[in-house]
Amino acid sequence: MGYKYDLYERIRLAGSNSSQMELPAAKKLSLISVNAALYAVAIAVTSPIPTPWGVGHFRPGVVIPAFFSVVFGPFIGGVGAAIGCFIGDLALSFFGLTTPLLSLIAGVPGNLIGFYVLGYLTSKRRSLSAFIISSFIALFMGNLVAALGVLAYFWFIVPSWAPLPLNVKFAITAGFTLFWLVTMIIFIIPLVPVIIRYAKPSLERMGFEGNCDLVWEKPIDIIKSSFAVALILIAIYCLTSLIPGGRMIFAGVLPPETLLLGSAATIASGLVFAYLIGKARKY
Repeated sequence: MGYKYDLYERIRLAGSNSSQMELPAAKKLSLISVNAALYAVAIAVTSPIPTPWGVGHFRPGVVIPAFFSVVFGPFIGGVGAAIGCFIGDLALSFFGLTTPLLSLIAGVPGNLIGFYVLGYLTSKRRSLSAFIISSFIALFMGNLVAALGVLAYFWFIVPSWAPLPLNVKFAITAGFTLFWLVTMIIFIIPLVPVIIRYAKPSLERMGFEGNCDLVWEKPIDIIKSSFAVALILIAIYCLTSLIPGGRMIFAGVLPPETLLLGSAATIASGLVFAYLIGKARKY
């Protein structure tokens, strides 16, 4: 009993304090460059996948800046994501898949804010359950900023969009936000903690002790966080299904049921993490 109490106490303390170390400027610049380069490549690889209204991209590559945000802090994660987003979009603009101006108005600020918030929140609480909640908050904020940027771009740059009714503009903003949120969260929550755990030995050899892992606390806490995020997504699904015109949010590209996929993936991730922790504590 004494050992278990000591273990849980150390987990509690570790999960409530920032453990990230201050890095030299040269090392920060190097990490931002690596983050941006990897993210730009990932953006280009998945760009052909269709999205609502043909704007924005399907980006499972968000696990890259999410990893850098959690491990190296909000500045490296956010700035690297913003630069990588612009480089990736600039390359895609030569193929007519986006424009640099749209990237600067929507993608760059959305990525900067989203991954900065993720890095900031996880620097305050490093537990896995806190990471799940933080991911939802950060992705919602970042994608809302990006969606508003897209709306502003078309409102002021494309004359045919200006006369659209307010309910259509609201649907466009909500559609972008929810689509990007769900299609990102199903990759970030299951994959980033695992990537961090497997990268930990290499990070420690490189001198990044103290900020290279998340605290895998009591299984019940992880399950609670997973179900909280899942219930929010289910509530959004119910609203989009019941309100008049709610289904126009996804414009026929993806149905609102996609939100249920996000809920299922979040719950499954929490249950798997809880199972792995339970198994590990038996040894």
